[in-house]
Amino acid sequence: MGFEVVGREAELACLDAFISAGEPGPAALVLAGEAGIGKSVLWEAGVEQARSAGLVVLASRAVEAERTLDGVGLVDLLELVVNDALPVLLTPRRRALEIVLLREEASADPVDRRALAVAVRDLLQLVCREGRLLLAIDDAQWLDPLSASALAFALRRLSADDVILLLARRAADGVGAKPLEQALPGDRVRRLRVGPLSMGALHLLLRDRLGKAFPRQTLVRIQQASGGNPFFALELARALGAEADPLAPLPIPETLESLLRARLAGLPGATREALGLASALGATPVSLLERADIAPEVLEPAVALHAIELEDGTLRFSHPLLASVVYEDLDGARRRSAHATIAEAIGDPLLRARHLALSKEGPDPEIAAILDDAAGIATARGGAAAAAELAEHAIRLTPSEAADERRRRELAAARAHQAAGEWTRARVLATDLLAETEVDSLRAEALVLLSELESVDRATELLEQGLLEAGSQPTLQALIHCRLAWMKRFRGGSEHAATALELAERLGDDELRARARAVQAVLEWFAGRGDASGDLPALAQHLPAALGSERLVQEATQALVNTLAPTSERDQVRTTLEWEYSDWRDRDEPRAARALWGLSWVEFWAGNWKVAAEHAARAYDIAIQYGLEVPQDHLPLAVIAVHRGQLELAREHSERALELAEEQFGFHPPQHMAVLGLVAAWSGDRSGALEWFEKAERRAAVLEWHEPSVRWWTADYAELLLELGRIDDAVRLVDAWEADAVRVTREWVLAHVTRCRGLGAAAGGDVEKALALLTGAVTEHEAVGDLFGRARALLVLGAVRRRARQKRPAREAIQGALEAFEAIGASRWAERARAELSRVGGRTRAVGLTAAERRVAALVAEGKTNREVASALFLGERTVASHLTHIYAKLGVRSRTELARRLRANEPT
Repeated sequence: MGFEVVGREAELACLDAFISAGEPGPAALVLAGEAGIGKSVLWEAGVEQARSAGLVVLASRAVEAERTLDGVGLVDLLELVVNDALPVLLTPRRRALEIVLLREEASADPVDRRALAVAVRDLLQLVCREGRLLLAIDDAQWLDPLSASALAFALRRLSADDVILLLARRAADGVGAKPLEQALPGDRVRRLRVGPLSMGALHLLLRDRLGKAFPRQTLVRIQQASGGNPFFALELARALGAEADPLAPLPIPETLESLLRARLAGLPGATREALGLASALGATPVSLLERADIAPEVLEPAVALHAIELEDGTLRFSHPLLASVVYEDLDGARRRSAHATIAEAIGDPLLRARHLALSKEGPDPEIAAILDDAAGIATARGGAAAAAELAEHAIRLTPSEAADERRRRELAAARAHQAAGEWTRARVLATDLLAETEVDSLRAEALVLLSELESVDRATELLEQGLLEAGSQPTLQALIHCRLAWMKRFRGGSEHAATALELAERLGDDELRARARAVQAVLEWFAGRGDASGDLPALAQHLPAALGSERLVQEATQALVNTLAPTSERDQVRTTLEWEYSDWRDRDEPRAARALWGLSWVEFWAGNWKVAAEHAARAYDIAIQYGLEVPQDHLPLAVIAVHRGQLELAREHSERALELAEEQFGFHPPQHMAVLGLVAAWSGDRSGALEWFEKAERRAAVLEWHEPSVRWWTADYAELLLELGRIDDAVRLVDAWEADAVRVTREWVLAHVTRCRGLGAAAGGDVEKALALLTGAVTEHEAVGDLFGRARALLVLGAVRRRARQKRPAREAIQGALEAFEAIGASRWAERARAELSRVGGRTRAVGLTAAERRVAALVAEGKTNREVASALFLGERTVASHLTHIYAKLGVRSRTELARRLRANEPT
């Protein structure tokens, strides 16, 4: 496939389980869903997966126009295998098959359908002898009846053959597929409903296919209008211009419009009038239609066409795009009338305000005031997009002579758009406001808002200008000082933090005081002069407001997590961030994303690397959807990837982050340079690794990063220096790191220090000291819950023991390291451990094998066949074969004989 399958993890897992199950006898998986929902993409993924797994694949993609062509499905399926089968078929069967496959002239008599069906069965049986068989049919509802009946006949008679069936069909129209599904027992057919894509998956789809990311609220509208259907979503997205009007309905491309209008053609005028009212509201209570004198029977023609659905007294369009087409057909007067009717009948203040606004064409100060109140309610509910729309309507309905009101509403709309992720619209409104007003307070607030949408240097300029404009507003000044403190955190930001705190104290404002202290705490942490974890909940609460954006809180979040996550207090951090994510995910996605970003670090330190990667990817997707990508978005993704052995992925993320940092900050962040150092080191490029580590260390020194936990790469840098024979440089590096760690009591850093000291002792030839230090490092890493650090200490301890000819203790240490590396998913480190184990002489167990693999290996070594092993262990033969493949790879053997010899030589007597 040309594109990656996105947002279908559960469906792909189901495909994988179905294809790899290996159960005897026919079975079927049916992918069902509406047109355009993505069934074919999943079907194709299943076909590719089956081929990769070594199955024989016979595939056909049915087409509606060919449904009346008898046998066309069999031609697609059997063309590649029929040559080998025809010579062994009996004459009547062979002739029937040859005629259908257009290899023989047809006679005047019709094809013997029974002979054809038996021939298909015989052919499939022959193919199954070559290996497991997948019959794959896409758009199975269009499969021609002759092919369907012949295949159904064959499937009913292949009970002893290893054949599986993968069908993709429309959920409401399975005519061509049903004979095939009914040919198998009910418990052998699994149906998987393919539903709409999630918002995140839709974002990835549009970005991958169209090469651009849409603003968050535009994405929401595409998702709502398309119903999560990827085909419809792509068509809608292609029709959008560079900047979509956030208030105008989405344009419907002609390709979809003609299709949808055909669905509605022929409806009576009264029915279309009723649908017009419903299209202005969405899900519409039937009681509202009755109040508008619309009788229920008027809707019956639309129900019969499946254009609408009536359930529990509510009318819904069968697809959102149908509502869009109906609404588009209403002229201006009819639209306003529909909205006025709805406003009179509805009770919710937000919906009522919106429909009141849409019922008016010209200025209306009373309704504008109602919209102000409704926007405030929406903001309090966490509905930034709704607040933005209501504020825009308030601007539209504000009379031209009420200039001050208009400007105030423009600022409110800009804030709401910024919160909703519509960065472009927020910037336009704030910029226009600056151009048209001389009111200092409004200008200052507009400058602060714009600063949240710009790079660091530009944001600093805007905040400094805003500080001058806010001369008569000490509260706003204090807030600006908090933000300037963060913008200048690497060059004098502490002075701004102190000024913010002084202003807060003078004003007696507890909330402002808490914000200023939160900023101070994190700045002190970076400088290695404080403990940002002193009041974790308070920092989580006050930092976002102090810094003005969840996007800016990531580094502060990392400060908290790096301090506590590798210690016994890890659960406290996890609980706090999980609560915050749960509390905000439905109200404020950027804030929820920041919690996920922090959780990715917690799970990384806990050794749950797969979960950590999932959290980091989700946080990154939300950040991209909201339109402002920063280097920190890539950091956990890069760090986790490099530790999992995904070096190229780590390189891509860090290189992208360095590009962003150059644009936004004018310098390269040390942590991403360190990731590139790890990529180089762990791929064998020592000189490249040394260069990146040196750059990272120099940059950290310039930025005065004296907090040791933020320089997590130091242990790897020291290890590289030792490998290069630069022992004195390594000692100086570790001495400085240790001094910082002792000053602020970072136990997990001290565990790494102990391991580095052990490595240094080993490099200097002091084996006894090295063994003592490394044994201590194992204990220290374990005490702080650092699984990866403990595994690395065990690996080095085992290597030193091996060189000291302590074979059994060496094997035990390295085996422990190997098991830990495999458990957390550190693939390249697991390879190192296996290589180190292979250097240990003497008798060993089947190192690196899981318990199940050891059982399989032992029976194979006794001379048992795969079938005998499967019977003894209650496994499938394919499972045994899979285990044997892994065993060969891990032990470096190529045959059953070599395996038996290896186990006999290594097992203790």
